[in-house]
Amino acid sequence: MIFGLEREFFVGHELFDRETANIFAKNWNCVGRVEDFEASADDTAFRTYDIGQFNIIVLRHDNHSFSAFHNVCRHRGTRLLDDPSGTLKNSCITCPYHAWTYDESGTLVGAPNMSDVAGFDREQFHLKKIGCVNWCGFVMIHLSNSSDDFANDFAAICERTRDWPLSDCVVGAKLEYDVRANWKIIFQNYSECYHCPTVHPNLNRLTPYKSATNDLVSGPILGGPMGLADGFETVSTDGKKIAEPFTTLSSEQKHCVYYYTLFPSMFVSAHPDYVMVHQLVRLSNSETKVVCYFLVSPETQVESLSRATIQWDEVNRQDWYVCELTQLGIASPAYQPGPYSNLEPMLIAFDQHYRHEMQTS
Repeated sequence: MIFGLEREFFVGHELFDRETANIFAKNWNCVGRVEDFEASADDTAFRTYDIGQFNIIVLRHDNHSFSAFHNVCRHRGTRLLDDPSGTLKNSCITCPYHAWTYDESGTLVGAPNMSDVAGFDREQFHLKKIGCVNWCGFVMIHLSNSSDDFANDFAAICERTRDWPLSDCVVGAKLEYDVRANWKIIFQNYSECYHCPTVHPNLNRLTPYKSATNDLVSGPILGGPMGLADGFETVSTDGKKIAEPFTTLSSEQKHCVYYYTLFPSMFVSAHPDYVMVHQLVRLSNSETKVVCYFLVSPETQVESLSRATIQWDEVNRQDWYVCELTQLGIASPAYQPGPYSNLEPMLIAFDQHYRHEMQTS
């Protein structure tokens, strides 16, 4: 028998900082969508994000490229931008303390009263840059790797989703939730269908739980296809399609939903006619913000899409309820992990990868 993660990995006092150092600082994190950056064509828009103790500036440049930096002045460490979003004045970042100024590439272009300091070289004090890419409209950042590493790190999911025109899709709808549960509990819940007959009877009639299979079974990206029941075209309130299936899909792909977890901050659920993406934001050991995006072809009608969003909002809320109950149970000192069933192989794979990451110094 294989048992689940111990209680300390959900409620330990030092857990949050350990996860930041070993996981969130060493993996790609989804921080939102390109549409979150509001600016005119000539402006450089910014948003700031927390990854544990790190605060990050993400810039959207006027050519629609992205870059990211630690939100720390190279002089005395002052936080440079305190607002969650906005546009840069003159495309520069100026420290509010001593007016050290950086251009949008992170280069130090102004340092008042430093010219007479012996040995001072502005070239040595650029902002600390981090990896940042636009992946199909999602802004991804990495505190340790450069942007050049993304294609290799995400090769598996890019291959699995290549037949869905993600780059051409638009956000047709968005749902947001505050879930009182550890982010790993939400990952584990998404990764198994053992609970579907009990928790999701409406979903289970559309995609029977025993139809789930997996084609990525180890590492940071896990999951695989799940068959639609006979007579159903997609996951919606009536099982009818909300738009024409993507023309690039094979016949088999048009009769399945493909579910993947992207450690540690995303789920991708590719349907025949839309793609649902969950973004997870770890807030504490017992709270996670979840944003659920519905990506559709530009011509998809909002009224039709609502049949998918209503269905998934019901499923999401059912999931969050049992996740919150699980958090409450694990918080008890009486908790001891139990054995996994044969319907939970992805939880075993998730736990193995999580343990490996947490042991990496």
